[in-house]
Amino acid sequence: MSSVTPATQRARSVGLTDIGRVRGENQDAILADDQLRLWLVADGMGGHAGGARASTIARDTIRSQIEEGADLGDAVMAAHYAVRAEQRDHPEVGDMGTTIVAALERNSGNCEICWVGDSRAYCYSREHDSLEMLTDDHNVAGMLVASGALSPSEAARHPQRHVLTDCLGLAGDEEPRLGRLSREWQTDEVLILCSDGLSGELSDDEIRTVMQGDPGLQEIADRLLAGAMEAGAHDNVSLVLVNAPEEETRRGSRWPWPFRRRSGK
Repeated sequence: MSSVTPATQRARSVGLTDIGRVRGENQDAILADDQLRLWLVADGMGGHAGGARASTIARDTIRSQIEEGADLGDAVMAAHYAVRAEQRDHPEVGDMGTTIVAALERNSGNCEICWVGDSRAYCYSREHDSLEMLTDDHNVAGMLVASGALSPSEAARHPQRHVLTDCLGLAGDEEPRLGRLSREWQTDEVLILCSDGLSGELSDDEIRTVMQGDPGLQEIADRLLAGAMEAGAHDNVSLVLVNAPEEETRRGSRWPWPFRRRSGK
């Protein structure tokens, strides 16, 4: 059964997560918080107890850190340390971890995105009918793409495309590699955050086709889920869609930040 974030007045975002057709449990966690202007998808791993716990810890830690005024990258790393602490305190879930892709709008014209693992962020332009993948996959296939050994289309079929090179909760002394970018919103854009349960079932062209026309976000989310289900939904399917701020909002205050900041900042 799918789960949809509660509707809010003039909501800019929609979040949806579904167990899919094969898995026995949903280990993903999502957040679509228009007030905080924080949106994320976390894809847990490590068995039902571990994977679901890791993704939930990541979501809740990042949200609380952002509420306190933390930088998004610092919030993501705090989530990594929180998962590691849970591993140490509960050895029975010592192999748990989670991917993360998170977006934060600190002002009305700028969106920051951070990620670890193979959960992705895309940007769809209604004006140009174009879909751009903003993130790169932290997995074996993605590493080969970065080195030039594979094309993106070859990576989509690579047998090690699901083998992660980085995640939150990564064991050992090394910290996970943090992907990070900042981009200016265009008023016609839709940001798509998703787990590989969606991107592994639908090609970029198939996602772009679903986005065409002018359907509402809920209809788009429903269509994307239906497409993943039709393709087999071999993993949990999670996505968050976010509309760019309207032009009137972009012309307003450049820092309409309603939440408290940490002392000294």
